[in-house]
Amino acid sequence: MRSVSALLSGLALVTCPALAQEFTTLKGHGGPVMGLAVSDSGEVASASFDNSVGRWQNRTPQWLEGHAAAVIDLIFLPDGRIASGADDFSIWLWDGTDGRELGRHKGKVTDLAVSRDGAALASASWDGTIGIWPLAEPDAPPASLDLRDTGANDVAFSPDSGLLYAATSKGDIRVYDLSAPEGDPFRTLVRHGFAINEMVLSPDGSWMAYGAVDGVTRVIDTQTGTVLRDFTLERRPILAM
Repeated sequence: MRSVSALLSGLALVTCPALAQEFTTLKGHGGPVMGLAVSDSGEVASASFDNSVGRWQNRTPQWLEGHAAAVIDLIFLPDGRIASGADDFSIWLWDGTDGRELGRHKGKVTDLAVSRDGAALASASWDGTIGIWPLAEPDAPPASLDLRDTGANDVAFSPDSGLLYAATSKGDIRVYDLSAPEGDPFRTLVRHGFAINEMVLSPDGSWMAYGAVDGVTRVIDTQTGTVLRDFTLERRPILAM
């Protein structure tokens, strides 16, 4: 699935502004690179359209094979494992080079998020659900949040892991209280009207930046939804933040 001669990943590893022009190119994937993750220790992992996850030691990759379609997103867990989600509807966990399927959606997996305490993994999907996968208790059954009328493009846990934010293809940002009784409604934080692709939550959870398919880029208060800053420039889709 890969061609070593294909140039598919460029990552700038910069230690200070004076070295901004120095970078290392990681080569090896056989298709477009869909996502990157960096661990707290500086290890790099890559997700690719070639169905593989690359785990890089300096410039040398370990190929993690298991998905049957393009890998869309991946994330390092606090314990050093990697979680990956793909177009084949599956979520995998990787411990070193050993992998296992954690679970499946009924549609493309678009994003993954892990709680700060490492107890749970959230998966966003175009099947209209968000999966909540227990990591601290592997035998516990997963939970599912039904978005009812839209797909999920992005998910994020609050710093205390009690809330889950979901960006939808319908164009809103929803807030789910994970401690509430099952079936409790969500709170709508933003009604944008165009699909929201990306969210970035501040370390203390007080503000959030989001980017939408219509090019809008804003920073909002997570309590009220009030717009704090608007960085919208060109009306082109925001695909990464």
